[in-house]
Amino acid sequence: MQPIHLNRFKTWEIVTLTAISVATLMLLLLFAHGLTETGVLLTIRATGRVSFPLFVMLSLSSSLYKLYPSHSSHWLLANRKYLGLAFAIVYLYHALGFTALIIMTQEPNIEGLELILSIICYGFLVAMTVTSFRAIRRRMSPWLWGSLHSIGMLFFWYFFLQEFMHRAEENLLIYLPLALITAAILPIKLIAATKPGKPVVQEVTP
Repeated sequence: MQPIHLNRFKTWEIVTLTAISVATLMLLLLFAHGLTETGVLLTIRATGRVSFPLFVMLSLSSSLYKLYPSHSSHWLLANRKYLGLAFAIVYLYHALGFTALIIMTQEPNIEGLELILSIICYGFLVAMTVTSFRAIRRRMSPWLWGSLHSIGMLFFWYFFLQEFMHRAEENLLIYLPLALITAAILPIKLIAATKPGKPVVQEVTP
C-alpha cells in the first residue's frame, strides 16, 4: 500500500474533506440515536473533539516550523489558512448542535464563565474567518490583522484549557492529558518567539 503523503491534501481540499467528513459523522450519530437529546449531545462532543487537533495544528504551525523545520511543519504553515477555515466549519457545526440542544431542552445548557468565553470565541472566530480572505486582509494593517488573530487564538487556548481542566474532575485519564497538551502550546509559542529569524513560507493559493 502506498503511504499517504501530506502534499496530497492542501488548500481547499483540507476544508472540503473536513466539512464532508464531520457532517457525515454527525448524520451517522443522529441516524443511530435519532434526533434526540442523546443524539445531539453526541454530535456536540464529536465536533468538539475534532476541533481540538485542528486548533493544535493551527496554533503551533509557525512555531513548529521555526523550531523544527521539516516537510510536515512546512505543510502545516503553508496550509495554515485552510486549517483555520476547516476549524471554523467544525465550530459552526458545534454551534448548530448547541442551538438544536437549546431548542429541544428549552435550557441554555451553558452558563457563567463558559457562556461568556463561548460568545467571545465565536465573535473572534467570525472575525478571523472573514479576515482570512485576501480581499479583506489587504484592507487591514498587518498589525491589526496579526493582533486580531493572535488575541482570538489566545481566547480559544484559554477556552480549551479551562474546559479540559473542568472535565478532568470527571474523567482524569482522558482530560488531564488534553489539558497538559493545551497548556504546553503557550510555552512552545513563547520559546519559538525567542528564536532569531522568521519562517518564510509563501501562502498556498488555490
